[in-house]
Amino acid sequence: MNKRIIALLMAGAMVGSMTGCAPKKAEVPAAPVTQGQETSGSETGETSAPSEKSVTISLWKWIPTEGVQIDSVVEAWEKEHPEIHLDITHVGEAAKVFQKYSAALPAGEGPTILAMQVGARANQFKDFCEPLAPYAVEKWGADWEDMFLDTALEQCRWSGDDYTVLPGGMTAAPAIEYNVNAFEKLGITELPKTLDDLYAIIEKSKADGQMIPGVGIGAKEGWTCRDVYMSIMNQIAPGKIYDAVDGKTSFTDAEFLEGMQIWKDMFDHGLFAEGSLGTALYPDVNDNMMMGGSDGKKYYIMEVCGTWHGSSMTKAQIEEFAEQGNCDPELHLGAFPFPAVKEGCEPNMAATVDIAWGINKNATEEEKKAAFEFISWMAAGKGQEVFCNTLQVLPAAKNINMDAGKASLNGEKEVEALEMFESYVQNNVGNREIPYPEISNALDNTLTAVAGGVMTPEEAVKSIQEASDSVSR
Repeated sequence: MNKRIIALLMAGAMVGSMTGCAPKKAEVPAAPVTQGQETSGSETGETSAPSEKSVTISLWKWIPTEGVQIDSVVEAWEKEHPEIHLDITHVGEAAKVFQKYSAALPAGEGPTILAMQVGARANQFKDFCEPLAPYAVEKWGADWEDMFLDTALEQCRWSGDDYTVLPGGMTAAPAIEYNVNAFEKLGITELPKTLDDLYAIIEKSKADGQMIPGVGIGAKEGWTCRDVYMSIMNQIAPGKIYDAVDGKTSFTDAEFLEGMQIWKDMFDHGLFAEGSLGTALYPDVNDNMMMGGSDGKKYYIMEVCGTWHGSSMTKAQIEEFAEQGNCDPELHLGAFPFPAVKEGCEPNMAATVDIAWGINKNATEEEKKAAFEFISWMAAGKGQEVFCNTLQVLPAAKNINMDAGKASLNGEKEVEALEMFESYVQNNVGNREIPYPEISNALDNTLTAVAGGVMTPEEAVKSIQEASDSVSR
């Protein structure tokens, strides 16, 4: 193994799981898949066995989630591509997928199709990915890039102009999802626009002994913290965080210290629910949120999330979760952007390619060709339409029809939430992901340390800048 690969894998081991994690529920045991690799989670069954002339390609994934999402994708794929058999394994959360890649890919193993994230993760594994630009030109022609949103392709190019990954869908964050029924019970008729408005809702919720005061954030994992901090920074100093990431300014500048102090004050003043530093968003906060107190337990009425939570706002998803005993059957969900942190600021969301697709360089030529059929279908074909209409992601390709997704929503507040999500994806303030694992990891670690009182805001921004100084740009 060459030194570059070793360095990338060591860097990747420090990277926390990103965003774009999926709200999910029950999983069933999985059977082992390709090349002797063991899996956790569940294996999606297909309706027909491969024929003599068929080819089998494998995929380890975290999204599309099990149930409605993956079932709809597989059904549509099998209708159009009966000659290409999908061997799909649901591993779990994104971090688990990348852990498996770290063991399998250097050994020349792993799945044919690589479910990936842009930025640090794609850079971590780019040496194991097949360049996709030649496939795209052959499939779509020389002007193929015009088919996609500029933001989506910009992020894919973070790991090279040869496109080791192509976009599978967009998300944006942070948003705050709320329990519509709980808000109605508390007599809340207007969504919060400022932090003071949000604190007022939290104070009102304390009168109901079953409601957990504060916003659930799952700060045990740094990526949820990073989403909020980036929103804070893009409110008080729009775009400056990207200058710092690019090395054009310092994370020790006054605006970053102010943002870190605002972040600390949110924990000190109870904006986030007690115990947030010991819980993860998935499954801890989200599973509780979906139950909505229907099990008699105390429940969150708000949680930090992103646009991917549109997938939990559909009538079919609520019904499926309720049948499994994992959801209040009467649950209704809405969402609003993270409020303005001080006077003169405006809410915002940063956007990312939530899932990107790559091809394992160790696959055979036949498998690579079949894999690109799947990737092109999921990036700009029927698969993109089907997957986006589950509302786990919003389109990375242009001219994708979203009528089915909008019609599937569970109520009026859900429709309002989706319209808000679409607006912030299309008018995002910048990139959600950071292409340098050193900086991403430093932000994750220092934000949790500041929230827990282990590190001061001054120490935190200094530590982040030290990480930035170590980056080879």
